[in-house]
Amino acid sequence: MRWLETVIRLGRVLTFLLVASPAGGSAEPWRAVVRVSSEEDQLLLERVRGQSSDLPVRLVVDPGPPLEEQEPARWLGAVQLAEAHQGRAVLWFLRTGATLRIHLAEPGSRHLFVRTARVQGRPGSLEWSAGAEAVALVVRSALRAVEVGEPLGEEVTVAPPPPPPAPVPPPAPVSEAPADPPVDPLPPSPSPLPGPWQLAVGGMASLDGYGTGGFQGVVLGAGREAGRLRLRLLLSAGLPATLEDGRTRVALSQWGGALWADAALVASGRWRWALGGGVGGTGFARRTESLVPEVEATPSRRVWALVTALESSVRWQLAHRFALEGAVAAEGVWGRPILGYIQEGEFVKHSDGWAVRPRLSVTGVFFP
Repeated sequence: MRWLETVIRLGRVLTFLLVASPAGGSAEPWRAVVRVSSEEDQLLLERVRGQSSDLPVRLVVDPGPPLEEQEPARWLGAVQLAEAHQGRAVLWFLRTGATLRIHLAEPGSRHLFVRTARVQGRPGSLEWSAGAEAVALVVRSALRAVEVGEPLGEEVTVAPPPPPPAPVPPPAPVSEAPADPPVDPLPPSPSPLPGPWQLAVGGMASLDGYGTGGFQGVVLGAGREAGRLRLRLLLSAGLPATLEDGRTRVALSQWGGALWADAALVASGRWRWALGGGVGGTGFARRTESLVPEVEATPSRRVWALVTALESSVRWQLAHRFALEGAVAAEGVWGRPILGYIQEGEFVKHSDGWAVRPRLSVTGVFFP
């Protein structure tokens, strides 16, 4: 029956994923030899290290000239590098103008993966970094395929030993040279990595001018990143604070939400430094209690205030799907409440907070 066949196929897929996942497989690292022939190759290697940090692979550097472009010299050179370093795979790059060719050979399965990418600009520039990140993602997918035993590319046919010389045949009429064999198309692009959505959770602390300790709380957020730009929605909830002046006791709670946008000024390897700003609202809930008979407490009240802010953030990519991000911001709060009490029929101000308050936050960023 069709439903039974569907259940069996789903079971096979789940079994394969459990076997191929890092948690279910061996954590022993294996070696991949990287031929480094230029300063650009070294920079590309650093990008590859960042993208493949979650894979159990050790990248061994072998400085030297580029490998030959034509077979069989190209394949024999890769085999010799693998044997010299006891590597399972060999990686090298070859540039022609703005075109960069990525080569990954696996001598054990006789597979050679070749992929072409466009990398423009001077190495280290922002334009070059975009192409370098794409190259690193391609290499990571190829290393992952080698790890799970499904190498990409085409199988290389090892030439047999040459036959003994045959007797010279009689001269034959001149004919046209045979046409070159057709070139197989490049393998399809590997499956793209998950989209640039991100979730954030962490803590924050701010000096608001109401009390010496300010207020602290938690931060939750979600956003999307495209290139150098990022858009996020952040929600915060502060822990209740108790303020006393000997005459009254005030319980003050704060919460809010804001829409943030920033642009990366530096995005290199695992680091991202960005500047941006946000706009949103903050809610204040106060409850005042009188401590002496001659003081009349003001009634409980909820107040909403407009918040605008400037922010600088630094993100450190610890793993493929997780990073730590720290941010420092200056928030302007417009319409904040004034805390006080009534004595002898007149309102006595206790505190009105700061119009501009500093804020520090540390969050963990997850990439689903």
